[in-house]
Parts: sequence; C-alpha cells; structure tokens
Amino acid sequence: MRARSQLTAWLLCIATATIYLLFRTRVYYWDGLVFAQTIEDAARLSPSLVHPNHLIYNFAGYLFYKLLRTLGADISALTALQILNCLLGALCARILFSILMDALHSFYFATCLTLLFAFSATWWKFSTDADAYVPSVFFMLISFYLVLPDRKPRPLLTALTFFAGMAFHQLAVLMFPVLALGIYLQNRRALNAVYFSVVATTLIVVAYAYLFYLASGISDPAKLLRWTASYSPDADTSFGLWSNLRYSVRGHIRLFLGGRFNALQGLINPLIVVLLILLAVALLVFILNVVKNLRPITFRLETRQKTVLLLAVIWAGVYVVFLFFWLPQNTFYRLFYLPALILLLGLALEPIKNARPESRALAAFVIVVALANFIFLIYPTSRPVPHTARKHQTANSFVAESNSPRRRCAREFH
Repeated sequence: MRARSQLTAWLLCIATATIYLLFRTRVYYWDGLVFAQTIEDAARLSPSLVHPNHLIYNFAGYLFYKLLRTLGADISALTALQILNCLLGALCARILFSILMDALHSFYFATCLTLLFAFSATWWKFSTDADAYVPSVFFMLISFYLVLPDRKPRPLLTALTFFAGMAFHQLAVLMFPVLALGIYLQNRRALNAVYFSVVATTLIVVAYAYLFYLASGISDPAKLLRWTASYSPDADTSFGLWSNLRYSVRGHIRLFLGGRFNALQGLINPLIVVLLILLAVALLVFILNVVKNLRPITFRLETRQKTVLLLAVIWAGVYVVFLFFWLPQNTFYRLFYLPALILLLGLALEPIKNARPESRALAAFVIVVALANFIFLIYPTSRPVPHTARKHQTANSFVAESNSPRRRCAREFH
C-alpha cells in the first residue's frame, strides 16, 4: 500500500506539472510583472531584489531564471517564474497527498481530494502565473506535514520551513500558532514549541534586519519596523460586515470555481465540445449519486484524526477571520488556507470513505470542477489574446478582484 501510494503521489505530481506547463496563463497578475521586471533589471544578486513583503522571492526567481538561461533556455524572467510556480504547484499537490493519506488512510479519497486541490480555480490559475503565493504555500505544507500527530517532533526543521514560507510571503506568518500547537501536541512537551518559536522568530528578525540594511544602508529599528509592515497603498481593512460577508462567500466559491461563460468566444473547437459533453455527463452523475444516497451520517474520528481536525480548523479559522476584515475581496489570499479546507472536507467525508456510491459522487464532483475550470478559465487565459480584445482582458477579469489602478495594470506581457 505504501509503495502504491508513493507511486501514485509522484504520478499525480508529474501529470499536474505537465498540465500546468502546457497551459500557462497569458493573462498575468500585476505582481508577477513587477517581479519579472525587477529580476531582469538586476545585473547580479543585489539588494535591488529585496522586497519587504516577499523577502527572498526575487532572489529565488533570479537564480532559477539564470539557471534556465545557463542551460540554454532563451526565455524571459516572467516565463521562468511561471515554470517555477508550475513545478512548485505540482509539488504542493504531492505533499498534500501525503498529508491526506496520513490523515484519512484512504488511497481513493487522498487521490480525489488532491486533484480537487490541484485543479481548483484560483490555485490552478496562480500555479501557472508568476507570483509568490505558491512557493510560500509549498513551505507551509512541508511545515504542516512535519507537525502531523505521531511524527517525531522536529522543531528546528519546522522553524526553517516556516521561515522559508514567510520569507516568500509575509501572510504565511498566520500559520505560526498552528505549527507551535502541532509541535506541542506531538509529545506534549512545551519545550519543543518554545524552541520552534524562538528559532523561527530569530530567523525572521535577523533576515529582515540584514536585508533591510543591505537595501537601505540604515539600521534604525523604527524604520525597519515600518519597512517590514509596509503594504500597497490600496490595501486596507474594512469593517463593513455585510459587504465583507458577501466578499468572503464569493471568495470561497471562486476559490474552487472560476472563469466566465463568455470566455470561450471565438475559441470553440472539437476538443472543447467533447469536454463540454463530458462536463455535462459528470455533473449529471454527481447529482444522481448525491440525490440517490442522501442519508444521515454518523461522524467517528480516531484520536489522531481529531488532532488533525483541530489543527486544520485553527489553520483555516485564523485566515478566514483575518481575511474577513483585510482585503476580503481578494480571493487569491485564500490560497494560504486552501489545503486546510481540503483537509477539513476529507475529514468531513471520513464516515463515507468506504461507501462506493457516495465515493463515486466525490469523483464526479472533482471531474466537474476540473473540467469547468479548464473550459471557462484556464484554456481561455492560456490562449494568445487577439489585439482587438487585448485592451479589455486583464488578470483582474478572472481572479484578481481588487479595483485599484495599480492592479488594473496587468496585461499580456511582451
């Protein structure tokens, strides 16, 4: 069983990476354009690559870009960043598969839920773009895998992977309480949690102070703090409860399903027709199986599953509460807790994992999500944009909801 799951995990990873690479987006989010330009403007590794919100992303992107160029690939920095994200996005699916296998002990459910994660709308879109979210989530997943119950506590390694995740994107900092609690629960030794906390905090403080000094030549703690906490002028906190609730609900829907029905205008071909038929069939199978097998379910979780449930609830809960008030309209920030939602779904389905009819409904649902996202989001955004339509087609038309002028500037990059 272990050999089978390992083989399947790597096959899923390779297949996912191949699909990501074949259908890279041509409608870019503005962050990726800025990163790519910064990398191409840098003659060497230098302080110009430092970014307070994404401390090491430009450095990693620069090294990967130069590696591909050294190997003979005549590509832009933007394309290099896309390739890097495609590979890391697929590796995230690989790690999540292992987490699901550990939590659910179901090869079938782990496979279905991994595919649901890999081909959910916003994750799929940003895994084919150039951004800092995917690398950050990659290290967050490694960190979570390290604190799973019954595993040997590794506070030092967990601190290093947590620091790496935060160094790619500051929003990973909200994962801190989950990891500290997970390390403590592994053997009920508070010292491990303290060790993790001290090492992680030290790494973050030293890295920020050193890179700030390199970038500015200033060692003033007050200015360092302002620099570390800096953010885009359009980023704000909103306390409009009704509008925030609407954005949050919409964001969770768009996290899994995205695109537009009119996105296929001028792109209909035999392949798309076949996929539309398959989508209709899968949707029908899903509905019939759900209606046919509706019945009360008794939830029973093992002790270790209850621990995973607690960690996943805290993981998702911290981000949901924070993003309810801070830029709730930006669906892509919800990528930081998408794996937790997938894990919670798996635990919720635990009572039916051995029931074939209900399991069939899950597979049909995953197929519906993947096909719908490919047809109405991924395929249209991976095609060349006609010159007559280019001025209307921006990254924000699909997944970036912010209305600021800065975010509206992302267009097809040449």
